[in-house]
Amino acid sequence: MASEPIHLPHEERFGEWFPDFLKKELAPYPGRGALVARMVISATLTMILIVTFRIPGGVVGALSAFLFSRENLVSTARSAIFLISAFAIGALFIPVGARLLASTPETHFLWVGGSLFLVFFLLRCLANYGVATGLALVVSNVVGIWYLPGPAGTNVELTLWLIAATLIGALVTLGVEVVFHAMYGRDDLLGGLDTRLALIEDLMARYADRRPVEHATQASLAQFAIVGAGALRRHAARASYTQLYRARMTTLVSLVARSIDFAAALADAYPSLPAELEQRAARVNRSIADIRVCLSTRGRPCEAALEPAPSPGTPLLSEIESMVSLMPSIFSDENAPDPTLEPIEDIPGANRIFIADAFSNPEHLRYVLGGTLAAMFCYVFYVALAWPGLSTSVTTCVLTALTTIGSSRQKQILRVAGFVLGGVIAGLGAQIFVLPLIDSIGGFTVLFATMTAVAAWIGTSSSRLSYAGVQFAFAFYLIHLSDFSIQTNLTVARDRALGVLLGISMMWLVFERLFPRSAADEMVRIFVVNLRLLADLASLTPRRNDRAAVLRVRRQREEIYRHFGDVTAQSDAVPFETGPLRSGDMAARDRIRRWQASLRSFYLLEAPLLQFRIFGEGDTKSGAFTQFEDDFRFECSRIFREIAESLEGQLATRRHDPGTVASLVRRLEALPTGGDEFSDRERALARLMRTIAQVVDRFQEDAASEGLYDVPQIAAESEGD
Repeated sequence: MASEPIHLPHEERFGEWFPDFLKKELAPYPGRGALVARMVISATLTMILIVTFRIPGGVVGALSAFLFSRENLVSTARSAIFLISAFAIGALFIPVGARLLASTPETHFLWVGGSLFLVFFLLRCLANYGVATGLALVVSNVVGIWYLPGPAGTNVELTLWLIAATLIGALVTLGVEVVFHAMYGRDDLLGGLDTRLALIEDLMARYADRRPVEHATQASLAQFAIVGAGALRRHAARASYTQLYRARMTTLVSLVARSIDFAAALADAYPSLPAELEQRAARVNRSIADIRVCLSTRGRPCEAALEPAPSPGTPLLSEIESMVSLMPSIFSDENAPDPTLEPIEDIPGANRIFIADAFSNPEHLRYVLGGTLAAMFCYVFYVALAWPGLSTSVTTCVLTALTTIGSSRQKQILRVAGFVLGGVIAGLGAQIFVLPLIDSIGGFTVLFATMTAVAAWIGTSSSRLSYAGVQFAFAFYLIHLSDFSIQTNLTVARDRALGVLLGISMMWLVFERLFPRSAADEMVRIFVVNLRLLADLASLTPRRNDRAAVLRVRRQREEIYRHFGDVTAQSDAVPFETGPLRSGDMAARDRIRRWQASLRSFYLLEAPLLQFRIFGEGDTKSGAFTQFEDDFRFECSRIFREIAESLEGQLATRRHDPGTVASLVRRLEALPTGGDEFSDRERALARLMRTIAQVVDRFQEDAASEGLYDVPQIAAESEGD
């Protein structure tokens, strides 16, 4: 099957792109209002309890309610249980450690440095995101409590109250989620996928019936294309799924997200399709309807007879067909790992505390040392000036590290924007103009809920903007929720705001000036690393009795899976970068995102082959199939290595030399199939290999036909304007 060059429209200049980006990021979408309401209710109830019972540490309690995991009820409950257990340990460790080491300046300095190093390590490497967030916020605030050696009883009491405030936030959030689940029972991941698929289904139905595309459908598609699928990926990553099901869902999320991109461009460019393409649109419509039904019943989509075909006049339709045609195969029983064989994805009995490469990946150490260095700069600065009001800078450094955004420049924009909106405009502005007119907790509750709603609305945007909402909430809470009464002293608010600004500045100094990295270059670099890892994985032939080799395969697959998320994070940051290379970087971003959907499909569909190769009994595998499969996977490995070398060269020179493509599908068809020598399972795997070959062929044809950084003069999809 031929592949046509495809480009999604984008503004080359940051000034043209950013206003439209903000407009679409902040527009409502299905489920956003309910999520914002849950965040506002949780944070407001926490605030009322903390203020009513005069519990120190109110900022951390309300912020915990704002940040706590809400993917689904099970993951929220698990996070709450783990958080309570972790705090029970911390309630003993923190006061004892502080009392032993914080009594003299020398050991106090070492204790602060060690505590902050531990905080950033947990944020980076702890498997449970909710626990890592809660512990990080508590420990960073404890540093401020133990600023100067004081009465041990007072310091211990404030530390324990701080832990209690965080637990109140977690328990209130869990209660709100239980009530919401009892009333609505919505799964945010499945609901988000269904909403997006429904839009594409409606678009295809209108094309098939020769009806005009509604403005609401076109606007919703454009908005989802801007917002992306970062929230859905977070749901899949943090929910209590098996590794295999998580891999399936994230692959489906990637395919749906790319389908939305193409559908948005198609709806914008073509009010209607040519008559000869209407039947193809109808087939896509039926396939999506089948997938939606199976998702709603938590079943498995059956194989739909949807074969992508070239459409030179409207290449976007071919791309949508390609994405949709892969969705059923992700959940096909025939393509699933054999339940009689040992799973590749899940290690029996493993309940991991840290991520797989927590102690082996040098990138983690770089991140931890950078965060610790920035926080210690803040600590030394405010201690040297004897200005304890700036202790909020340490918490700011930790809070900044909560995001998974890939670009330091993007982080700086969002940090400063959130600080100005939440700390200066909303925080100090409310203190000057609103608080003097309020004389009851009722009035303050209205103010608090309103500002939390604004922060939550920003925070429920895509990962490219959501951190500004977190920074907004933190800056506002810090000014208005650190005392039990309405605070009208501008000096206190000034010190807290300056502390936030100091933390932002130190994180900028360390990560932007000492460790500068372009998001576009990092995106390509990580993508190339993943290509090489996939090539190595395809060429491996470990034996089931070689436990070290099997463990290496599992870790390698986990590393590949994690790199998918890293590439996505970096690609989300590319639009925030400016300069003469931006247009080429945006074109590379479009291609990398499209190719990553193909690689995710390969990663998932190849698992049954890998599992059968490792754990299948020798007497169940025919020699003919072994030779057939070896030739196939070594060819896949060769293709991935060649593409990796090409992309690496383009990263260095920004020049592309078109290469030749040897069709993997044709090579597969030319191989002897073994006939009756193949077992039923082997014949099913042979059919799976053909599906994988189609994915690989599209990938290599795209990579060979045009350069990574080639900027189209006029995209094909704009011809219908």
